[in-house]
Amino acid sequence: EEDKKDICQLMTPISRITIRFINPDQQKQFQEIFARLASVDNMSANNRKDLSKELSDLVVYCQATKIPKPFIPHKIDKMEPYQMCSFTELTIDKLAKTVTDYQNLCYFNTHQIARMYPSWKRMDSFNFNPIMPWGFGIQMVALNFQMSDPPMQLNHGMFSRNQKTGYVLKPAFQRKADYAPYQAKSFTYDSNPLKVTIRLWSARLISLPKGWNKSGCYVTVTKHGVGRNGVETRKSTVDRSGGICPKWYKEGDQDDGNVFQFRVDFPQLEMLQFALYSGSGEVLGQRCVPVDYMRQGYRSVILHNAFSEELELACLLVRVRLEPATDLTEMCTLSDRNVQVDNQLQKKASDLANEIHCSVKYRQSADAELQGQQETLEGYLAQLYNLRGQFVNMFENPMMFN
Repeated sequence: EEDKKDICQLMTPISRITIRFINPDQQKQFQEIFARLASVDNMSANNRKDLSKELSDLVVYCQATKIPKPFIPHKIDKMEPYQMCSFTELTIDKLAKTVTDYQNLCYFNTHQIARMYPSWKRMDSFNFNPIMPWGFGIQMVALNFQMSDPPMQLNHGMFSRNQKTGYVLKPAFQRKADYAPYQAKSFTYDSNPLKVTIRLWSARLISLPKGWNKSGCYVTVTKHGVGRNGVETRKSTVDRSGGICPKWYKEGDQDDGNVFQFRVDFPQLEMLQFALYSGSGEVLGQRCVPVDYMRQGYRSVILHNAFSEELELACLLVRVRLEPATDLTEMCTLSDRNVQVDNQLQKKASDLANEIHCSVKYRQSADAELQGQQETLEGYLAQLYNLRGQFVNMFENPMMFN
């Protein structure tokens, strides 16, 4: 009987919960909280009338719904604004394989809210690269936060924008109805492609791993992009000074393998990741920086650990140069390349069609000529058969000679 005094049953709309309290104070505190909740739930009718129906009607909730089939703009336009669809990683990979499907996916994300989840096959909880779904315009991309892999580091870099509030506004060109990140027409908008040059100088106060054997350290700079050449990595030379402040720049040596250039088609969506490695391949620090947040000049890149937590005093010293990507002699824009390829394909298709048409016409004329020759030959054969019959009759009937 004494044990039953410490038991309380809580009824919910779907089940009954039994709670056992360790001491009477917890039971008393819980009863006070439950009494307050009950009083709020049992509001009088007069208090309920004070609620504004007009204000309540303005509240719009996202309603989960199935992906429209067929996945075409005509079906997407019939959806309500509050309806939201969920995509798995496998579904996105399937849609990204064909041009029409990924264009429809980009169109969908300009009208509706979409969510994406990792595949159930990822039993090890490693994440996929979120740059591609962000490039398609998917608003909510779910990742496994328990992992400290590069996709989570990219996620931290993406949402370091907007004072780390957790919300980032889509670029204006990505909100266009005909946005397509892998087609030439997307470059007619204000994406402002850049040519980024990184000059690596030195590092400061890096944390050396245990058993440091002066094997040296090096830096990699990786561009994670949406356009062509999505992922590009450049590697520096190895500094073997063995100190906590390695140096890569040598005075008067401008071409020492530590100057990196990248073509960035969408600065608002792409990122550069700086990573410092020991000679044995151990990560000593890393940092993901959005390209549109980079500034020119000498910059100190504060390093983070694998979980994107800031390392005290550790940083890289680099020189950043940002230029509009307008030099067609060095780096032809994707728009121009696509136009050139399209023109070449159209010309080849036209030439092939002409060849096929000519071959068909030639064959038709050749068939007609052959048929005429065959009819003439058949006429000659018929005449020969008639002459043969006449000669036979003449020899069988001698009276014909009289």
